[in-house]
Amino acid sequence: MEFELNLENKTYKISIQERKGKYLIELNNKRKEVNCEFISPNCLSLDIDGKIIKVYLALDENKSFVFIQGNQFVLQEKDISSSRTRKKEEELGLSEGKQIIFPPMPGKILKILVSEGEKVKKKQSLVIVEAMKMEHEIKSALDGVIKKINYTEDQMVDTESPIMEVESEK
Repeated sequence: MEFELNLENKTYKISIQERKGKYLIELNNKRKEVNCEFISPNCLSLDIDGKIIKVYLALDENKSFVFIQGNQFVLQEKDISSSRTRKKEEELGLSEGKQIIFPPMPGKILKILVSEGEKVKKKQSLVIVEAMKMEHEIKSALDGVIKKINYTEDQMVDTESPIMEVESEK
């Protein structure tokens, strides 16, 4: 399976192939063999060179939202980047210069660490969501401004509902 990952205005090509119970992942012509264990339908544990990393997934039609160590990424299958898909991305706020914050799984908003209009830095913590008795700290993927916060603390949120929007500084 081939994907394109757009991160900080750069496009990365990712290829994933299953071989003998392991996965061969190629990112920009660099290959790694990865052991993968599914913990739940939306959570997996990756063993990369002896380092264990938990990954949370949320799927939406032609995209996969991936949450790794507080960072959010969007993967899109390579052959689906049509104008119709780009239009839908814009409607969802997934266009260049914007980050829509989704929870890694349904849960409860424990703490909102920013407010609307506040400037944020890349990798700054934005919100803490409790899901499956674990706290998930979600961070900004870009320098920007909090444009909209859709929830308050102690509210329940699902993977389809954006918690907040971050817009790149111009």
